[in-house]
Amino acid sequence: MSRRTRQSHGGIHTPQAALYHAVHDYIDGLVGIAKQLNKNPETLRKKLDPAQASHKLLLEEALQILSITRDSRILDAFGAIGGAVWFRPDEVPQFPADLDVLKSSTTLMERAVAVISELEQSLADGDISADERARLDSRLMRLSQSAHHISETARKFETDKELS
Repeated sequence: MSRRTRQSHGGIHTPQAALYHAVHDYIDGLVGIAKQLNKNPETLRKKLDPAQASHKLLLEEALQILSITRDSRILDAFGAIGGAVWFRPDEVPQFPADLDVLKSSTTLMERAVAVISELEQSLADGDISADERARLDSRLMRLSQSAHHISETARKFETDKELS
């Protein structure tokens, strides 16, 4: 891990902040990512710094960072902008068993409770700050993903997979 100068609020970030955290939290950190991108680490550091007007991260570089890190915060950031929820169907077992169904259901319920708890905490002072909203949005994203997980699990139990 590389050193980090910015703290995460724990919610959905802007794409630039998500890329920053993904790079700095990666196993080999900024230096490791820079090496894989064939970039000078200092140049990459400047591209990830929103205060640097002279260096901008290109979309191609952002996609390469996503490909290397597979960091969900990047997907969250882009999905939130477009109002989309992302889901990785390969996380559902090919042949789910009863315990897989139970785990999916339990996760859905836990995430629903987490949304309500986050909302209650956020409203404790009567309003919702930007950081609180980002955390709430993150909880809602996870809840939606759980619903997709259950749908994909159910699909794997279908006996007639052709559309009627």
